[in-house]
Amino acid sequence: MKQLPAPLPEYTWWGQVPAHLRTATQLAALDLPRQPAGPVRAVVTARNPAGRKGPWDLYDLHESVPTAASAAQLVAAAARRTTTRVCAECGARPETPCTPTDDGRALCGTCTHITRLRTRQAEAHAAGRDAAHAAARLLADEHLAVLHIDYTPGQPTAGGNPRPPAAAHITTLDHTGHTLYNRLLRLTGPRTPGAPADALDPGPAAADLAALLADRTVVVWTPAALDPLQAALERLKLPALALPEGRVHTARHAAAHWRADLDPTTGELRRPTPPGTADRLHLLLRRMAATAPQEEPTTAG
Repeated sequence: MKQLPAPLPEYTWWGQVPAHLRTATQLAALDLPRQPAGPVRAVVTARNPAGRKGPWDLYDLHESVPTAASAAQLVAAAARRTTTRVCAECGARPETPCTPTDDGRALCGTCTHITRLRTRQAEAHAAGRDAAHAAARLLADEHLAVLHIDYTPGQPTAGGNPRPPAAAHITTLDHTGHTLYNRLLRLTGPRTPGAPADALDPGPAAADLAALLADRTVVVWTPAALDPLQAALERLKLPALALPEGRVHTARHAAAHWRADLDPTTGELRRPTPPGTADRLHLLLRRMAATAPQEEPTTAG
């Protein structure tokens, strides 16, 4: 049987493309231009500097060959060139064209990336200040409820397949860190193994939690933390846990902005690690609030 060729690697943005893979245009734009001499090795579907979206074929730089241009022709072409090949920031002389900036300079790829990261950092720090103010407002709310859930994994089936969580340890703290609710709820039927012996009947316990949260401002790390609990209540034919509409806040998103920690490759915010407990989540809110800039006092003229 004839073996089919392996599919080409596909990339969705230029940052994914390895340095040795170039389009035919990029090869031709080198200071000493080259042209493809081997097969297409990959494809990237992204916008080029002119704004056109691919796909664009990628060739291996090591499989390319010089174009027919002689040294004299390259000297003449360089004399006619209106763009610079010297980075205005670091003085590098890259083989690839420098990138023009809004202020009229031309930067190498590294300095262009650094400039974009600095811009992104400034945006992230501005969002971080907003996140700190939001945390301060939450901690000043006497109706705050910091909610955290730890799940007990269910025992796998005889065939080794996983079961839904068997129990949920739910902890809720107020704005001072005082415990409002601390209970272990069974999330299975009474005859299903896996739940701790001291787990409570989920019906009354979940009803108590819903009543507690009804007039509260709730903070959770991420709403997905509630999904296994809600799914278990549905399986047990119990009412879903009703949270106060419009008063549920996600801490993970705010914490990511407050930390303003960017991935140096992509410039995107790093996803923060979950605190793991209610008191640690409360501590994180306190640390965020402590960095909120003080409002400038206004004076009467």
